[in-house]
Amino acid sequence: MRPFFQARRVSSIAPEWVFTQAGAVLFIGILVNLGTSFANYTHSITLPSMEASLRLSHTEAGLLITFASVARLASTFASGTLAPRYGSRAIIGWGVIGGGAAMVMLGLSHSYALAAAAMVLMGFTTGGALVPMMGLLASWFAVRTRGLAAGFASAGGSAAFIIAGAIVPVLVARSPADGWRHSWEGLGVVVIAIGLVSLLALRDPSSDGGQGMRASRRSVRSWPMEAYKTPLVWLVTLLAFTSGWSNSIFSTFFGVYLAEENAVSLNTVGQLLIVIGILSVGSGVVWGRLSDRLGRAQAFLLSFAMQGASFAMFAFLPGMASFVVSSVIMGLTLRATYTICAASAGDYVPVQYSAASFALMALGAGLGNTVSPALGGAVADSAGMTWSFASALGGSVVGMAGSVWLLSVRKGFQEGE
Repeated sequence: MRPFFQARRVSSIAPEWVFTQAGAVLFIGILVNLGTSFANYTHSITLPSMEASLRLSHTEAGLLITFASVARLASTFASGTLAPRYGSRAIIGWGVIGGGAAMVMLGLSHSYALAAAAMVLMGFTTGGALVPMMGLLASWFAVRTRGLAAGFASAGGSAAFIIAGAIVPVLVARSPADGWRHSWEGLGVVVIAIGLVSLLALRDPSSDGGQGMRASRRSVRSWPMEAYKTPLVWLVTLLAFTSGWSNSIFSTFFGVYLAEENAVSLNTVGQLLIVIGILSVGSGVVWGRLSDRLGRAQAFLLSFAMQGASFAMFAFLPGMASFVVSSVIMGLTLRATYTICAASAGDYVPVQYSAASFALMALGAGLGNTVSPALGGAVADSAGMTWSFASALGGSVVGMAGSVWLLSVRKGFQEGE
């Protein structure tokens, strides 16, 4: 009787889906977000050492991130289109494993060409894994809890900031020449392990059933053209583009701007990243729940306004106080757009096409990620990095305008229908 009593007591204080297959899928989603975020965000703190070791200019360093983003564009669209027809488990698992292998490859590279090849592989594999993972969550959860689930999953990406901010400075301090290599190699092994767990534990809802989908196998396996004909999905894709533009400039040049242009120590940069990571762990849940309660458009608008304030402080009020406040704001909002997009992936189309819907949104974010690092690096080389962060501010302003547009389009139409 005691085990049964304990189980009943636990279930009374936790959502019922925690003890179902949906809860297991969400846990894997957290791990997949963690692994893919290592690939996407670790360069923020390894880039200064990589520039010195590989003798890169800011433009060349920005191009490395652009190479990964271009590859991610192709894979996100392809995986989002294929997942509804062929299932998500294998695409997710092998994509994460490939991303870990690419991270190890980057750590072993001693030339710009090899580093570029590793970044291309990293972008292609991690992008191909993340899109069907977030689409899979929309299939397992109902509309009223979809934002909450997306928020929990995004916490894995936030944890990557904390872990990288804690580990990379220590490894670089121990080995200034090769610490960045050890960072990529060690984290790559962890990501490979996550991929193996995904292959073993994930399940597609077509075989087990999910709260968000009650469709036949035939409809689930059909081509998801419905997602590409929906104007609201395209509008959210525009918002994702502006977010990708701004956040990619921030994540790419955060460490370089502070360490090289403002004489901030690498340890302090790492501590600020830890602050961002800690705050963003819970913020994804908050933004997801906020979008469930207030609506996706209102949540978008608030997040873009807060991020715009952060970029403005970085660009026009440089100083330690501004850097701390800006980092806090970014920590509170870093996962906002990602979480809201993931939550809305199944809102505007039949839920079996949620992976395709999120793929289109990710394509928009990927376009922003693709063009902004190289352009931001070129702006920094020619006019100063201040103006790179000013262009990030411009992206937030456009995002605010798009959020108002989405709000007007959705007026009189209940969110989630």
